[in-house]
Amino acid sequence: MNEYLPSWNDGATKSAILKFVREVTEPGEGFVPVAARIATFDNDGTLWCEKPMYIQADFIFRRLAEMVAADPAQGEEQPWKAVVENDRAWLAGLMGHVPELMKAVTQAYVGITTEAFEKHVAAFFESAQHPTLHVPYTAVSYRPMRELIQLLEANDFQVYICSAGGRDFVRVVSEEIYGIPRERVIGSATTLEYRDGGLYRTAGVEQPIDEGPGKPVHIWTRLGRTPLFAGGNADGDAAMLETARFSLLVHHDDATREFAYDEGAETALAEARERGWTVVSMRDDFAQVFDG
Repeated sequence: MNEYLPSWNDGATKSAILKFVREVTEPGEGFVPVAARIATFDNDGTLWCEKPMYIQADFIFRRLAEMVAADPAQGEEQPWKAVVENDRAWLAGLMGHVPELMKAVTQAYVGITTEAFEKHVAAFFESAQHPTLHVPYTAVSYRPMRELIQLLEANDFQVYICSAGGRDFVRVVSEEIYGIPRERVIGSATTLEYRDGGLYRTAGVEQPIDEGPGKPVHIWTRLGRTPLFAGGNADGDAAMLETARFSLLVHHDDATREFAYDEGAETALAEARERGWTVVSMRDDFAQVFDG
């Protein structure tokens, strides 16, 4: 089983993961039937890099700039205003502006078909690069976390992405990056409307969004089960982690190879200590962070 985690350093974290997988897959008191072996992972900051900005934010901000170029008056409204003025302070606090952000996300591609939206997403991933790592966004997933997904799948887990970000955005690249098929991507989404033989994006947002207490709701609604194994990195993942038998919290503490920050994860880190969740130190537990 060790061969599935070559980019993980030996230590308590790796041992805890392997011990749990053995307990639930081998005969004994901890055995769990295959049907109940569900694993759910947050995406931003858990499976791929979320700094200096969310990947989907880069995608949306490019579209907002195009919208202001076509209609300058829209530049007086947030978040269009922050984008065109490069207001770094406003943009750095995105999670404090969720209503404005969700409005922009829905309006940016309202009225087009799901197929047309996917073409926009695919074109973005084909051309855009991470602003500081200078590699395509498809290359900024965490190698150790992909290895963890492979370990779980090899032991008959069904692995799902449960992202606060856009479900339909992540679906376009989930199989290419993680080997996770699109039908196993759960996330926030605009509402859809069927007309004229196609599915069209509307200005609505499915409620609740897939963040905080919305994550367990989305998982149950979709699967009719709670996760056996769950992984996250931030306060918005805590509710999901509370529902799992094994909870993994990725701690960003490696300023050399990635980024070091606790902002937005303070409550989750405290809860991890109280509940005995397994905390992954990127600095100490990851022998390698990215490919190459």
